[in-house]
Amino acid sequence: MNYFMRVINTNSSVVIIMSKRRVIASAPGKVILVGEHFVVRGEPAIAAAITLRARAIVSTRNDNDIIISSEDLGIKNVINKEPISDELRPLAHVVNKLVRLSGYTGGLEVKIKSEIPPASGMGSSAAVSVACVAALNELLDVGLGLNDICKIAYEAEVIVHKKPSGIDNTISTYGGVIMFSKRSGFKRIPFDSSSFKLILADSGIPRNTGVMVSNVLSLYERYPEILQPIYRSAGILANEFARALERGDIVALGELMNINHGLLSAIGVSNKKLEELVYIARTSGAKGAKITGAGGGGFIVAIADVDSYEQVVNSLKSISNRVIVADISKEGVLIED
Repeated sequence: MNYFMRVINTNSSVVIIMSKRRVIASAPGKVILVGEHFVVRGEPAIAAAITLRARAIVSTRNDNDIIISSEDLGIKNVINKEPISDELRPLAHVVNKLVRLSGYTGGLEVKIKSEIPPASGMGSSAAVSVACVAALNELLDVGLGLNDICKIAYEAEVIVHKKPSGIDNTISTYGGVIMFSKRSGFKRIPFDSSSFKLILADSGIPRNTGVMVSNVLSLYERYPEILQPIYRSAGILANEFARALERGDIVALGELMNINHGLLSAIGVSNKKLEELVYIARTSGAKGAKITGAGGGGFIVAIADVDSYEQVVNSLKSISNRVIVADISKEGVLIED
């Protein structure tokens, strides 16, 4: 039987609730489509949930151990009986918080599996946290809404990234496409993605987001009068991109991605390998291609017609060890079982 009994003491009676013994929840990763770096100084960025998902499988135990394990990282911790590894510290925060909120006193098993490459800029850590909060919320009958799930996942992101923007956990919770700016916060963007696929190709060069952000800010401080028009152009571009996304205009989307890549190259976050990936994607049929994320390494994202994207994929595989095809995901966090 996939249920267990929870006994709750009230002032006047004892209430017995039949709760699930196991729950599986999943949450999507994300890709930044336009606006990265420029968002730091107030311009908008647009990010989309993608069909790569992280899953949390949570279940009750017959003992009092609370165990978290990650199949992808090869890590396992009994978090209430041994030191917690740095990699699992954000999830330990999530688990401990949900246990406190629920009043549950038994053992738990939390298993994490993810299709999202770690340290890729695709929001792997946020997707894992969102899925974990949602699964425990369902298992322990905490009663959290999506907004609360998003907030607790953000707390886990603070442990990972110190000062996260909140984009990753918001996208993973709600799905779809979001425009974000420091001035206006988050805004959901309607979209039609039926005519295209997104293709992500790995440069094989590790990203260092902190270094790249610092380098760009330093460049801005040295040449503000030159870079200010670039930043303004990026903001105008993001708004035009949102309109094209609503229309499903793949030609305009590709052109705007190409322009955005040029702006990113101008502020110094590209390199030979990233340029090669962008060139190969465009010349093999992609409507547009650009760096996604901090740059200096990591992935590029290309947009291609649903009828011809396989040619782009095959061409990119000749120079990249990891090429991923994804759709924009309308769904955010889901209870799967």
